[in-house]
Amino acid sequence: MDDLIGQLIWGFIGSGEGVEPAERAAREGRLSGVWLLRPEMRSPGETAKLVNRLQAASPVPLLVGVDAEAGLGLVMSGATELPTAMALGATGDPSFTAEAAALTAAEAGACGINAVGAPVLDVNINPANPIINTRSFGGTPELVGRHGVAFLEGTERGSSPDARVLPIGKHFPGHGDTRLDSHLQLDTVSQPRERLEAVELEPFRQAIAGGVPMLMTAHVVYPALDPDPGVPATLSRPILTDLLRGELGFEGVLVTDCMNMHAIARNFDGGDAAVRCVEAGCDLVLTDDLNGAHEALSQAFQTGRISEERIREAAGRVRRVKAQIFGEDLRRPAPVSHEEAQANVGSAAHAEVAKRIAAASVTLVSGRLTTPSSRPLIMATRMDRWFGPTSEEQLRAVLASVGWEQAEVMMLDAALHGTQINAARKRAQAARWAALLHFNRVQSFDPAAVATGGGLVALADEVAAAGVPLTVVSLGSPYALPLFQNSVAKICTYSTCDASLQATLEVLMGSSPARGHMPVELDTPPGLQMVG
Repeated sequence: MDDLIGQLIWGFIGSGEGVEPAERAAREGRLSGVWLLRPEMRSPGETAKLVNRLQAASPVPLLVGVDAEAGLGLVMSGATELPTAMALGATGDPSFTAEAAALTAAEAGACGINAVGAPVLDVNINPANPIINTRSFGGTPELVGRHGVAFLEGTERGSSPDARVLPIGKHFPGHGDTRLDSHLQLDTVSQPRERLEAVELEPFRQAIAGGVPMLMTAHVVYPALDPDPGVPATLSRPILTDLLRGELGFEGVLVTDCMNMHAIARNFDGGDAAVRCVEAGCDLVLTDDLNGAHEALSQAFQTGRISEERIREAAGRVRRVKAQIFGEDLRRPAPVSHEEAQANVGSAAHAEVAKRIAAASVTLVSGRLTTPSSRPLIMATRMDRWFGPTSEEQLRAVLASVGWEQAEVMMLDAALHGTQINAARKRAQAARWAALLHFNRVQSFDPAAVATGGGLVALADEVAAAGVPLTVVSLGSPYALPLFQNSVAKICTYSTCDASLQATLEVLMGSSPARGHMPVELDTPPGLQMVG
């Protein structure tokens, strides 16, 4: 029974404990899979070596998962970073989403990764959502459903017989109408059942019909779906068993979102939460507390709180998913070549795919583009990055790659003050044309990372009042763009990746048109026409 319980635990690697606890649990047969985080994914070759090491330790092949919503390059240096899901939605063409998914699956498989935490099936209808936002394909269930199914199809296409990769749709029953980051707080969606049926649940219906093999839960409370106060979907039997299994007919593997997120960890005892999620209908507990989860589930079995039938049911589902990857006999996977992973992941051909997607997604949200002066001013906000170049280094490199070295660059502090605003106005007047590039991205545990400060709006107003043609660009969330009412044009790229930045600069230079279409609704101030 210890081994069966072990098949219900998916362990985080890279959250501070290192590799050894997971390797030890795998060797003892007390672990079903590992989920890799950035600290342990230094390069494609190093990741392949790590996966080989962990698979060799385990008597049962491991699920190896990673968050790769915008390509493997989102979390690994040297891999391909793609435009975000919202950028894919802005293309209006699900074939781009399928191509992005195929590329992601190919790079993941080359590193020995066999499960990707995507697609995001949340409909982002709350502009203040700090944690889904551009991770969503858009603001309607139809759009999200189409692109979600395309992602499933692309993942299948990008997998090879020797390197199967499975997608994980998330976050059931929908995280798009929240205002809080569930890494930090437990949020509630207080919409009536009818609205949830029409909006939140619809993309999941389409994904289930499309054969999604795994779904991930949301650490969010839905009173209309479970009247028990304060119980998030992850711990809710009415939501996971009665609704998802019973009404929607999902027969695949149900995975929790990470149980050390504060929405769970600060509101529930860790061991009890591990038991409750399995009672509710989850098959895999995603956690960094491997021993604690195993001990809690073992004790729950010994006391009769969880039946042997329930444990075997969950382990059986996990086995069926593993059989899709490793074959019915669950044969040990052959080691992946770290040399080939290093050589093929992040290839030039894959970079071209990212560029084509980005070029199709850049959206002229309002206004009209003007011809830059001979020495234009590019003002850009600084943004912290997990790895790689700074936003300034990235901007200067991409400016050089598109042949716009004559552009003057001014980097802006996060907290703008009057002195810097005045300096920007004077430099913009001298340049006679300016663009304001706002680098922002969704970042766990940091809701402000996707926000727009009032200082940027004040700066834009000052530059416009000086008679300088100003184009405002959001390299990320579109929702703050209506605040900039005095620019001649507004552009959104939905993404900070190199490909999106290059596509943006080419639009600003006039060498490419803005082809994208706004995939969400924006609150437009009176008199402001939105054209994207």
